[in-house]
Amino acid sequence: MKRDNLNKRKSRAQRGRIPRNRILFILAGILFIIVLTVGFRFIGAQNDLQNTAEWAMALRQAPLEDKGANYLIYGVYTKEGELRMDEIFLLNYYPGAVYPHIIFIPGELLLNRRAEQQNGTPSPSPEQAAEIDELTEERNTYFIPANLYAEGGARLLISQLSYFLGVPIHYYLGIDYGGIPVMVDYLGSITYRGDVLRGDDYYGYFLRGEADEKPLQRALRRMQMLDLLVEAVGEKRGLFSKSRSLRKAAPYLDTNISRREMDVLYPSLAPLFSGKESEITVLPGAWHRRIDGEYYYKVERGLLSYLMANLGKDFILPRELVTVEVLNGSGLAGIASKAAVMLQEHGFHVVNVDNADSFDYARTHVISRQAEMGPAKEVAEIMGAELLKEEVPGFPAMVTVIVGRNFLPDQELTN
Repeated sequence: MKRDNLNKRKSRAQRGRIPRNRILFILAGILFIIVLTVGFRFIGAQNDLQNTAEWAMALRQAPLEDKGANYLIYGVYTKEGELRMDEIFLLNYYPGAVYPHIIFIPGELLLNRRAEQQNGTPSPSPEQAAEIDELTEERNTYFIPANLYAEGGARLLISQLSYFLGVPIHYYLGIDYGGIPVMVDYLGSITYRGDVLRGDDYYGYFLRGEADEKPLQRALRRMQMLDLLVEAVGEKRGLFSKSRSLRKAAPYLDTNISRREMDVLYPSLAPLFSGKESEITVLPGAWHRRIDGEYYYKVERGLLSYLMANLGKDFILPRELVTVEVLNGSGLAGIASKAAVMLQEHGFHVVNVDNADSFDYARTHVISRQAEMGPAKEVAEIMGAELLKEEVPGFPAMVTVIVGRNFLPDQELTN
């Protein structure tokens, strides 16, 4: 009898037990559903970042030719109810480039408004755009970029800037600075220059900066602070964290660049985040003061045409934008001043004339103070001098010329 009862209990236990292979099958199904859900959420977050509107995707189809692709990066924010735009960067990625040519466009740039082009109508060349501006200047209505953005968003801004510069803009990335405090608080805080800052404090300094900052200095500091924020977001681990971060940031980004393209683009922005002014070209022009005391930036059309026409692999700055310091390394009185005058006559912008660290230089040296060697190479060819490279972050000149004893004051320089 006892044995019969025992057998009955074993039989019931076996009937109530789920086979091991069925348990594994159920667990695998649950895991698959979880992965699928996370995957869809992550892909959705990625897609949220890219503007796939017809006009935005059409920008990507503009011919590249041999000048490469042009990217526009800008930031907008609202202060006292007014939309503002302080800095814009045009990045030119020429074929085979690791890092782009970077051109800084002041947000206070004075733009002459043009009727929007019809689809399929090519942008004018820089020379044509300058000629059109001169012929019709009296009939133009002038705006700054923030006015255009407030009226028609990224589409109008890009259309007008492309027309004004005379080059196509293939990709763009707009950043709403108003998302900075949101993202910082989402992370908890960010340590900046030794201080642990919450969102509002970080954002306050981001906008305010230092009292004596020039526009380019302010723009590069802001880019560094954005880079720090991006790096902090990137430190959050796990699929769920990354998906949440992307969704949190998406409302503050406007771009026609895909998430995967952004991953490739980001490392190439290192020169923009480095803070080295010597690696950035400022759009040629001059500041002017309005009657109300505010300033605006008016471009020099001739230099702008030259600059835009020479984008690409063999990009050469207009000589008026190449800053040079000339140092006397020979000991001959007045030799540096004479060399400086000769370089100025050839169009270079001499910013300093002084003595070198010694008077023992037998030959003239031309030293590039930046990564881009083009400007220094041109100076060296004109001077018939040895070309060297010694990068110095924040150096006040792109090129240093040390005049040696082989330099003849009355020699005729090469054109």
